[in-house]
Amino acid sequence: MKNKKRHFSSRTIRWIYAVSFILVLFVSAGIALFFTYSVKITTEENTGKYDRYYALISGDRKLDFWQSVYDGAYETGKENGVFVELLGDNLNETFTKEELMEIAISSGVDGIIVPGDESEEMTDLIERASMQNIPVVTVYSDAPSSTRCCYVGVGSYNLGREYGKQIVRIAEDRENNDTISSTIANKEINVVTLVNSYEDNSDQNIVWSGIQNAVETEQTGITKINLSMTHVDERNPFTVEESIHDLFRSDSIPDVIVCLNETNTESVYQAVVDSNKVGKVTILGYYDSETILKGIDRSVIYASMSVDTYQMGRYCVEALDEYNETGNTNQYMPADITLIDGTNVNEYMESKGENE
Repeated sequence: MKNKKRHFSSRTIRWIYAVSFILVLFVSAGIALFFTYSVKITTEENTGKYDRYYALISGDRKLDFWQSVYDGAYETGKENGVFVELLGDNLNETFTKEELMEIAISSGVDGIIVPGDESEEMTDLIERASMQNIPVVTVYSDAPSSTRCCYVGVGSYNLGREYGKQIVRIAEDRENNDTISSTIANKEINVVTLVNSYEDNSDQNIVWSGIQNAVETEQTGITKINLSMTHVDERNPFTVEESIHDLFRSDSIPDVIVCLNETNTESVYQAVVDSNKVGKVTILGYYDSETILKGIDRSVIYASMSVDTYQMGRYCVEALDEYNETGNTNQYMPADITLIDGTNVNEYMESKGENE
């Protein structure tokens, strides 16, 4: 017997699509309500202990960087009668920072801490929060055209200049090393700075300007320094790893790679080791995770910029407290930055060990 094929009318197909769409809407609404309800329960459980409730929305919550920011915010909040929650923590499903912003706004929190960007969506979300009297502090990256009350981060231009000075230092070190400099055609090095291709953020452009300025004004040697930017897909750790592997599979692997965040630094470090480029590719990193410190100690990472992330978290809570109490706060609060290299890495490693 031949199998009979079932054919649906166009009306039936439209009905199926309509039902499917309604089901998707119900499921999405259910998820949003669930997390809104969960946030409210958390707030109610702490009503008797704390005067305010702040939501911290981070980048990758698994990174040491964001855990340290949260630790600073949480401890400062506890001292000031404020409960700070790392929103979305301990969840199996990953939500975007925009989705978490929606949840925080719907829950009526007393303040939001979030890494900003210059997208229209983020600007609108911050505007919505402000209209509901929820102050927003941007941390690590800014949303300068929004109504955020304060930005807690680093001086991007000065950070770029520090990277630029280290690039000049690397070029001069190579000039002074006959073995290495003799392998560089016409005494020339290629320097690539990794930037996020999926985020509209002026901070990385300001860092880039600082690098260019420092290289132009600080260089005294004869080595030609070629500066360029390479975009990295930073939507998740897997796309970062793939972008960096593509860089190392290219015909022209750079002599120096500048990384502007923890994830890129650790990925480049691993790629240098895996591709047997230790000693051939120089890494300038960002942050002081255990992996990065080991890379500096083993002379695979030349140096890294350490940001006082605990201080950043503390500043965020202090800015929200001040705004809630007075209606005003500083528009910008810079965190301290320290250069870590072979001369002081042991101090940082010992400090990490003591804290553990």
